[in-house]
Amino acid sequence: MKKNILSALVALFLCLSFAGCGNDLEGRDVAVNEDLRIHNGHKIAMNVNGRRFVVSLYDNPTVDDLLSRLPLTLTANNYGNWMEKIMPLAEPLSMLGAPEGDNPKIPEVGYYCPGNWIALYYGFIGYWEGKVPLGQIDASPDEIRDIPAGSSVTIELID
Repeated sequence: MKKNILSALVALFLCLSFAGCGNDLEGRDVAVNEDLRIHNGHKIAMNVNGRRFVVSLYDNPTVDDLLSRLPLTLTANNYGNWMEKIMPLAEPLSMLGAPEGDNPKIPEVGYYCPGNWIALYYGFIGYWEGKVPLGQIDASPDEIRDIPAGSSVTIELID
């Protein structure tokens, strides 16, 4: 009996601990920030291992800050078991006018402020606080997934 009560208390504690962690792994229908997904007319190229992926950028201040830093050469890595590739930045991008969080569309490029990285999303990851959509990438989820860890990625404006 005591073991069952202890197990129930541990389960309740874990549920309450994770309730405010800023993500929604179940709610695939969480609203995305459509107002931040209006294309601004600019495009960038992400060149990796002889492949060129074109990204149609959205119109938001975080994108404007990214554009002011181009060209960039970053390193792509896997992010644990999540369906995204991450590319850490030396300095954070502007979060002026950014949403509280976002539920990325797939495939898409975004910025994750708490980790200070650009992410290439190739599968469902859910809503997370601190995410900002940057642009729609012209690549299949498989093409993004297959980018090897440690790959050099050069990002340049191609307008």
